[in-house]
Amino acid sequence: MTESGIKLILWVAAASLLGATLAIPQPVEPWEMPSLVLDRAAASDAIRLDETLAKELPDADEVHALRALFLEHGHSEANPPYKMVEYDQRQAAIHHATKTLIERLGPQAFEAMRASAVEDFVRVFGDGTREPQNDYEVSVLGGIREILQRYGAVYQNTVVAPPLTVRVLYKARWNSIHRRLFVEGFSQIELQAYWGWLALHGWGKSLEKREHALVEFRDAGGRDTQEAAAMFDFLEGRPDRAAKSLEELYEATGELRLRDLALGLRHTALLRTGSP
Repeated sequence: MTESGIKLILWVAAASLLGATLAIPQPVEPWEMPSLVLDRAAASDAIRLDETLAKELPDADEVHALRALFLEHGHSEANPPYKMVEYDQRQAAIHHATKTLIERLGPQAFEAMRASAVEDFVRVFGDGTREPQNDYEVSVLGGIREILQRYGAVYQNTVVAPPLTVRVLYKARWNSIHRRLFVEGFSQIELQAYWGWLALHGWGKSLEKREHALVEFRDAGGRDTQEAAAMFDFLEGRPDRAAKSLEELYEATGELRLRDLALGLRHTALLRTGSP
């Protein structure tokens, strides 16, 4: 037999052994959620839409007045503590300025302001490592760094969340300051970027709030929500229920990873049952 023939036989044998090994159920310790995965094209389209809307922001007194109040809020937020009386007065002024802007310029101008604020934030924030250079940049950032850290989007000064998630977390903050719903004006992919991150990676939040986020993520068309729901069952002390869900998911998809994860959950359930 030639040398090439021997190599071919050894290669086939190794491949067969690997296939057999993969086919054997291997219990996997359940310890993490599936990662947030966003459609790249849809995310890019959402960012381009913000860039386009920001360029359409009218140069009007109403815009400047509302923008000044927002920056004032950001500056106070970055320099706590501040008096609640001042906060309440500013919030009332923001509410009045928002109403005036929409009445005179239309809701599209308000949407353009939100998009413009996000674009300003992206320019100032950069890769998350640079410090603000002046009062304007301090005001743009406000308390967003703390928010990003609280939700696990930044870890040890490194941004670990997708760019769209970072953008929508800032956008949600902007909405809240202007007394709107957190996700007002969000597209479907932005809803996925927001709710998906909170559900799958928001370790700083309670399971109850993360489960609510998971429902919203699912309704927005998010991926791997069944697997995540099973992991929530595990975290809540229901490994049997989690294993059953993953076994059903494995039967539907044929993913060996899900099979092995379900087996790991079964082992966890047995250990709990057999422990003194």
